[in-house]
Amino acid sequence: MTRVQLARVLLIASILYVIGFYFVGAAIKPGYSQLSNFVSEYNATGTPWAGALTYAGFLTTTLFLSAFLFACAPLLQVSGASRMGQWLLWCVPASYFLAVVAPCDAGCPLEGSLSQLLHNAFAIIAYFGMGASIALLSFAPGFRPFPVRRSFLFLSGIAFPLVFFAMVRPELEPWGGLLQRSLDIALATSLILVVWTLPGPRQQAKVRTR
Repeated sequence: MTRVQLARVLLIASILYVIGFYFVGAAIKPGYSQLSNFVSEYNATGTPWAGALTYAGFLTTTLFLSAFLFACAPLLQVSGASRMGQWLLWCVPASYFLAVVAPCDAGCPLEGSLSQLLHNAFAIIAYFGMGASIALLSFAPGFRPFPVRRSFLFLSGIAFPLVFFAMVRPELEPWGGLLQRSLDIALATSLILVVWTLPGPRQQAKVRTR
């Protein structure tokens, strides 16, 4: 297996694990709705299954995504702004790890305990970082022959801060979870486009000849 193939396998495994985590978490969490509840509410302090979902969900997802980035980073042909986008990809595993180190309070309010305040601050950094990452990666030279892919990444990156602030507005509370998961889908699609587009010709040739 080449490093390109390993990176792709790790990405797909990460995405499938997250999907399983979300659905299992929703099934075992009393009263949880994927339409209205945020992802971080899976392990909200003092709620059922919080400990198990912290480690089996958030921590394991962090490890999967970190392994993917370690495998993927040396393969990406980036320069200038897109190189900064590559580094900012670490905001993706960080967005899950923040729920491990600073779980939210029940209901994930804008105000609350110290852990909740730290959670909110880290979430802003992580979401803005993820949006900037995929927007900047759209400027990588490898995307020049693929204007549709480039446009998708750029527009998804721009959407991140907009959707983030929309999903915490009180009037959109019934749809907060759905809005958050729309960003998850955009991010997963963007990462697939990145890892299938940006590895250099040498790595791609190795894949084709095996």
